[in-house]
Amino acid sequence: MSGSDPVVHTEHTGPPIFADSGSNSGIALFVVLSFAWTWGFGFVASQISTGSPALGAFLMIVAGFGPSLAGVAVVAVSTGRSGVHHWIGRCVNGRVGWGWYVIAFLVSPVVMVIALALNGLMGGSLPAFPAASQIPLAIANFGLVLVIGGPLGEEFGWRGYLMPTLTARMSWRAASLGVGVVWGLWHLPLFFMDGTAQAQMSIAIFLINIIAGSVLFGWLFERTARSVFPALVMHTSLNAFAGILGIVPKATTELPYILVTGLLVLIAAVLLILPDRTQSHGQARGRSQPPC
Repeated sequence: MSGSDPVVHTEHTGPPIFADSGSNSGIALFVVLSFAWTWGFGFVASQISTGSPALGAFLMIVAGFGPSLAGVAVVAVSTGRSGVHHWIGRCVNGRVGWGWYVIAFLVSPVVMVIALALNGLMGGSLPAFPAASQIPLAIANFGLVLVIGGPLGEEFGWRGYLMPTLTARMSWRAASLGVGVVWGLWHLPLFFMDGTAQAQMSIAIFLINIIAGSVLFGWLFERTARSVFPALVMHTSLNAFAGILGIVPKATTELPYILVTGLLVLIAAVLLILPDRTQSHGQARGRSQPPC
């Protein structure tokens, strides 16, 4: 957004990341590790949360880091220490136009506000805005959401490893849909755990929501030099504003979430149909390039 070309290109330099990290076995290992870590710690947390709520909450935070830790582990097993350093360097590449960060931060609240407006036009009541009287706490909450609310624990896995690994063998569109399916299924245990946001949602609507959102993440990722930073910003904004604007479904306010999902599906459909203005990062360098 800060230059004439919206796509930021970077060349592969430094030690090679071997093909094993993006092989079928590497992908399978990543998925197994992600699910085993998260579902395992999540199960333990659910069993002890009644007697030890603080420990249960801590273990749930630990559980959320499964995808990012799995990404690091698969790259480490396949490439060694030098490969991990190079992979992390590629993931945290900050040479992205500031406009992309603005887009990453604002797209979620804009979609949510439109959904709330549509909800009002359809006769629905506005959800309570608990952060309206706690603005400083709401601002500070963005930092907490980033670190322990999902983004940091997930994005180095979903966008840092899985997305670029899949785009080495298919289009970014197909890869985004594939990541969305895995991302959605990874959340499934939360639907059966008391006190989680997912416990109040329809599984089908949630999966549609997250797969459509994954297309938006994938579109952004392919246009920002495959840096994980913009994805972290978008994920943080999504989770934080969902709470601030009261989008998380409740017994009497499910419609706003459904409307958000519908808008995301429309956005995803447009992104999937529209041709790329310029050759994508992965296509420009061929299908044999390493993840991130």
